[in-house]
Parts: sequence; structure tokens; C-alpha cells
Amino acid sequence: MESTQSLYINLFSDEKSEVLKELLHACVDEICGRPGPSYHRFVNSMDWSRAEYEGICKLMTTLLRNPASLYMVEEKMPQEYHELPEQVQRNILTCLKVRREQLTNALLMEHYKRKLPTVIDFDWRLKLVMGSSRMASLRESLLQLDLMVEDTESRRIIDLELNKDELETMINALDAIA
Repeated sequence: MESTQSLYINLFSDEKSEVLKELLHACVDEICGRPGPSYHRFVNSMDWSRAEYEGICKLMTTLLRNPASLYMVEEKMPQEYHELPEQVQRNILTCLKVRREQLTNALLMEHYKRKLPTVIDFDWRLKLVMGSSRMASLRESLLQLDLMVEDTESRRIIDLELNKDELETMINALDAIA
């Protein structure tokens, strides 16, 4: 790994600083679930081969995914960080300062998805039930709530139909958790 690392160190020059910044932010975008870096996006602004580009992307993504990097303290940074030139280290720290909250949220979400089912989205509809087979005039409002839940194996929708009392109980339970 170290010989590969030293090869990549030679690929970072001062005139490629803006390209490096763009690449770092694209790597953060990928970690956060948005479209990440692509070779075609950077092919005109750098003189790296595809293999060099992929190695650099992997190195930067590994550094940014490391929870120790979020401390932004030199002593806690991973070993790979210390092997990079100083101007690259500065660019990484600048990117981390700007995107720290987004990275933290994305890494926490990844962690939670591995451990527990996680609500990723929801949809709701309010219905007014005018009657039923038992009662001619019921006039009860119901909230139909669809929770999109994701875990390590699948995504599924949990459908809930709540009357006013059940909805209030659910809101109080969620408040207690927060």
C-alpha cells in the first residue's frame, strides 16, 4: 500500500489544487448518496490514467469515510492522511470543515442501516370516514401514514391508519425518543 501511496503523492501538484478540491467534494457527494466523481468529468482537467484516477478516488473516499477524520485534529487523522503532501492535507481539512455535518449524517445513516431498520421517507393522507357498516354516520378523521423503511436486506413500506388518539400517542412516543 505504501508504494502505491507514494505513487499517488507524485500525482498531486499545486496547479491541480482546484481539481483536487472538486474531486474531494464529489467524493463527499458520493458518500452522501448523490452522484459521485466520474473519470469522464475529470479527464480533461488532469493528466492521470484511469487506474491512477480510481486509486486516488479510493484513497480520498477511504480518508473521508474514516470517522477519525471528522475530528479534524492532526493527531487523530488516519495514517494515509499523514503520508500526503501538505497542500493536499490542507485541501482535505478545508473540505471536511465545509462538509463535516453532511458527512457525519451520511456515515451515521449508514451505520444505523446496518444495525436497525431505518425510516428513510414517509407519506401521509388525511381521510374523513363518514360511516361504516356498523354506524350510519361516523364522521371520524383518520391519518393514513406510509413509512418507507430500509434495512440491510430490503426496503419496505409500513402502512399505518391512526385515529386522533392513536396519532397523539404516536407523536408523544416520538417526542419522548427525541
